[in-house]
Amino acid sequence: MTSHSADPPVHVSAVGLAKSFGPVRALRRADLTVTAGRISALVGENGAGKSTLMQLISGDLSPDSGALDVSTRVGLVRQQLSTVDELSLLENIVFGAESAAGTGSLPRRLVGGINWRSHREGVRDLMARTGLVVPLAKPAAEVPVGVRQRVDILSALYRGARCLLLDEPTTYLTPREVDNLFEVMRDLAAGGMSVVFISHRLREVVQHCDEVNVLRRGESVLHLPAAPFELGQIGRAMTGGEDAAGDVADPVGAARPAAGAAGAPILDVGGRLWVRSGEIVGIAGVSGNGQNELLDTIAGLERDALHLPLTIDGRDVSRSSTRSRRAAGLRFIPESVKESGSAPTASITDNVISAVPPPSVRGRFGLLRRATADHLAQSLVERARVVASSTRQPASELSGGNLQRVAVARELGDGARVLLAHEPTRGVDFAGVALIHAQLREFTGRGGAVLLVTSDVDELLALSDRVHVIDRGRLSRSYERAQLTLGRLGELLGGLGHDAAAARPQEGP
Repeated sequence: MTSHSADPPVHVSAVGLAKSFGPVRALRRADLTVTAGRISALVGENGAGKSTLMQLISGDLSPDSGALDVSTRVGLVRQQLSTVDELSLLENIVFGAESAAGTGSLPRRLVGGINWRSHREGVRDLMARTGLVVPLAKPAAEVPVGVRQRVDILSALYRGARCLLLDEPTTYLTPREVDNLFEVMRDLAAGGMSVVFISHRLREVVQHCDEVNVLRRGESVLHLPAAPFELGQIGRAMTGGEDAAGDVADPVGAARPAAGAAGAPILDVGGRLWVRSGEIVGIAGVSGNGQNELLDTIAGLERDALHLPLTIDGRDVSRSSTRSRRAAGLRFIPESVKESGSAPTASITDNVISAVPPPSVRGRFGLLRRATADHLAQSLVERARVVASSTRQPASELSGGNLQRVAVARELGDGARVLLAHEPTRGVDFAGVALIHAQLREFTGRGGAVLLVTSDVDELLALSDRVHVIDRGRLSRSYERAQLTLGRLGELLGGLGHDAAAARPQEGP
């Protein structure tokens, strides 16, 4: 009798799942089968229901209807990170894991206590096996977002997860870290784990995943069981369009329009960095090399003498308040809109007008004209193509990508002269990326200036007129876009062939 190897076990089987939050139907009919040994992609536009489906599988939510069978331990790594600022990275990884399967045998120092030495050794072994290395002793508040992303992945693995749900895991990673993560994912799958990979970076999907599942408006509309995959087909399924093509599905790969002549400097940072009217200047660097300090100093949230004095349109604003800088035309899209660029419990309308309410929404004695404010917010929602039930919907109910669209459209509103754009398309679907890129180009076309910080090197090259490399807080000289290729930029990010020009003034613009 001939023996046959058993089929790989099914870790997750979801059929016809539906989930509503009040009047909002997040899922209507979602299907997903996750098999051991495979990397399964889940893609869809912002608001398609991807994160909701992951929360159903992880057990954070219960479906309203449909059948769901989960046969193994699941680890969910959310797009919005779950690290606790006050705890060390080791504590964040271990927190709650002492009773999880696969770690319960670790010894305890005392009854009710935790043997931190054993946990530290266990985590170090995990880091060595996966290549996901973090400084265990540092508090989470002191490390970049990219490092905290790795902590969440390590935490899920340390708790013994055999099915890993990764919601936009490459968002905070450098290109080298992205390559390393996919090597880790492939090794985990080869060892019998299953991985569900959610991403808006469709090139990563077609290059690295074993199958593709598409959600549109809460419904499963396409399952591609095996490579090769075609970007246009996936894009059409996501949008429901008949004419979506590869360049639409991969907007950062589209040809970059010719830049117009740059005007006079609007922003001058320390006499070493200028952003001129009609220009997008990119900042490239490995996460944690001073990008946050640079932007926070310009925005007035902290004061790093390396980036002072600071002028906007020739006026020294080094000691001005954030409100005064905003009145001068400075706008800021922070690295994490959910954490520091929005009020989650407030409505979309209140988030739109919260920074500085425009005169049109103020009535007598400064009272808010609610109907006018709602109308203003509605026009912004339509222009940014935000998926929302109404402008009174709380921001916390929006997907991360839709919340990002609101923030970008708000900051490009009336009075904007110069925009600090930190990861402006983070968590945004491919159509939203194209829209935001068009908005940034339109803004500079009207004479605005953009300082762009992004970990997406494709985006950096697609948008920037000039690029500086930042290394340990110091800026290189600027490179014209025509001087840069993907390979050359990779060399610069690796510290090859550039000088730390922040140590001395450069010639003026």
